[in-house]
Amino acid sequence: MTGRRRRRSGLILALLASGALAPSLARADGQPPVAADAVARQVRQAGEDAQRGAVAEPAGSPSGHDAQTSGPDTGAEAAAAPEDGAAGTDAAAHGTAATETRPPQPYEVIRSLQFLQDEIAQGNAKAIPVQAQLLRYYGPTFLRQPLDVWKDPRNLRALALYALSGGPPDVLRELIAKLQPKGDDELLLDGSLAYVENQVDKAMKKLSALDLTFAEPDLAGQLNLALAQVEQLRAPEDALKRLEQVMLVAPGTLLEEAALRMGVLLAEQNGDHAKADRYARQYFDRYGNSVYAGNFRARFSAVYAERPAGTEQDTMDTVADCVAKLPTSQQITIYLAVGRRALVAGNLTLAGIASNKALAIQDGPKKDRERALLYLAAATLTHRDKSAIQTDLEAINPDDLHPADRKLFAATSDVLNQITKPLMISAALEESVAQEPPPVPDSAVLARGEELLKAVRGDLAKTSQ
Repeated sequence: MTGRRRRRSGLILALLASGALAPSLARADGQPPVAADAVARQVRQAGEDAQRGAVAEPAGSPSGHDAQTSGPDTGAEAAAAPEDGAAGTDAAAHGTAATETRPPQPYEVIRSLQFLQDEIAQGNAKAIPVQAQLLRYYGPTFLRQPLDVWKDPRNLRALALYALSGGPPDVLRELIAKLQPKGDDELLLDGSLAYVENQVDKAMKKLSALDLTFAEPDLAGQLNLALAQVEQLRAPEDALKRLEQVMLVAPGTLLEEAALRMGVLLAEQNGDHAKADRYARQYFDRYGNSVYAGNFRARFSAVYAERPAGTEQDTMDTVADCVAKLPTSQQITIYLAVGRRALVAGNLTLAGIASNKALAIQDGPKKDRERALLYLAAATLTHRDKSAIQTDLEAINPDDLHPADRKLFAATSDVLNQITKPLMISAALEESVAQEPPPVPDSAVLARGEELLKAVRGDLAKTSQ
């Protein structure tokens, strides 16, 4: 674990043990949360060490992505913890006074917030409500801080990051009024406030005036991401360059995760398919479990379903390469999303290829297989054997389909019936030719008709002579 993640996780545990946050984060793998009282002694020491900037990992602490796949730590650090009943005398004597008299500094709170965000990027949905709690809890405490606290430039930067990360803008607005910042501090704080209040022109003017060349990576990444969001419509190429800076300075974080999500769309919009493909691969390789991955899969499907006609096989090969490391259930979901979007857009070739890719995964859920059969049938109505299509449709239970797909099923069935009707009529006619004509019913009407036909034939005979 990196030093940054150690400091963040140590402070999170300190907050949990102190009661500042509800202990709901502790495990991301579905296991019971670590009881706060069981680790309180280690946590007190961890809190102090986190403030000093060098934390010894407490037993049972979450450790980024590892927290999702492993249990509590069982190494030397856990072994060195005091026995139950020892009351942690040394830890209390050494650090309790400091942690009780001085609350966490704003920059330390932001470290914890960033740790939670990194957990979100790795798929820990439990971190979302804890992040919201932290943002709510520390807003009022920021306002109660002595003004001297804000003389530390780390805390001023933390104030901007707090707002840009979703903190209430009222906190930043009130502190700007108290602090009356000047120079770059004014640009940073006023620009951040303008951004969260959707004053995009003001935010662009102030934040873009900052030189981020030597800024802290967290700050540079957050500001470049904000500016990219402002520029994505008016200057997409500039926005993409900013996203690349985010990827460079903030690897492995929620900032990079968001930058890759945006980057695929902007690169595609700029016509740079190769760059979009590269970002998509990076996203699925690094953040396939992200809490926001579902949102990205929908965008990804839309991008690739709209690739130019004539590139269908290359497009699907690229999709398959991008999603190769995902679980098969997610791969099927993406193939079906591409197939349906392509079908709606009229690209029947791509829809058929995508549907076949989904069908090639044998262990997929029954409902997904039925969807794939439906999309394949709809995409191949005009050039595939009609009996094979009919067999596919008969294998589908319409009740298993989404209501929108039920309409597609009905429409596909109707079209197939219309296509096959002429064939049915032709077969009936051929069969009737081989049989004797049926006897004419004995009726007065038909008798008169026969007499009329004889008269007409007689007239025609006379005319021809």
